[in-house]
Amino acid sequence: MNLSLPVKPTSEPVVPSATALRAGKRRRIGGRPKGQALMEFAIVVVILAVLVMGLADYGRLFVTRQMMVVASREGANLAARGTTLSNAVAAMVATAPAMLFTNGYGTIIASSVTRNNGGTPTVSGQVRFGATNYASRIGTLNATGNAVTLPSTQLPATNQTLYITEVYYPFAMVTPVGNLLNLLRGRGTNAPTTSLLYDVSFF
Repeated sequence: MNLSLPVKPTSEPVVPSATALRAGKRRRIGGRPKGQALMEFAIVVVILAVLVMGLADYGRLFVTRQMMVVASREGANLAARGTTLSNAVAAMVATAPAMLFTNGYGTIIASSVTRNNGGTPTVSGQVRFGATNYASRIGTLNATGNAVTLPSTQLPATNQTLYITEVYYPFAMVTPVGNLLNLLRGRGTNAPTTSLLYDVSFF
């Protein structure tokens, strides 16, 4: 009787080498449609461009705000130390960067508010430099009583004078980010991209 014995395999199973696996992976990656790669590249470029332009505009915004704060504090401080309002405003214009006031963009309103014996505040003095279309948020010259807006009803003390400098600046974005933001807000690309900045100091 003839019996058949199981035949042992003559060799081990073939395992793909690491080199072969890497080559196959490269073939799969390289097999992506060229249009898909171009679209991904375009999306990345647009995102990077928006980020760079946004950083440029908001960097300018931060610097402008800082210059306004410094200018308003300097003017109010000078007036409180005995400098006339006119000279305090002139000093603000002379010492601030040209882009803030000299070029005609920024506006300064320096005011003095005095409280009489009866406790009524009155705008006793006011000097303006720059555009005339911005009204003082403190009050007009000779305004009195409720027409004067102050941060506290205790300021200034009776028979004392409070000096205030207000600074306005129309900040305009120089990159298309402003138009993009208007578009996202539903305002359309023709909407203005200028924001009115305001700072005030009291001494």
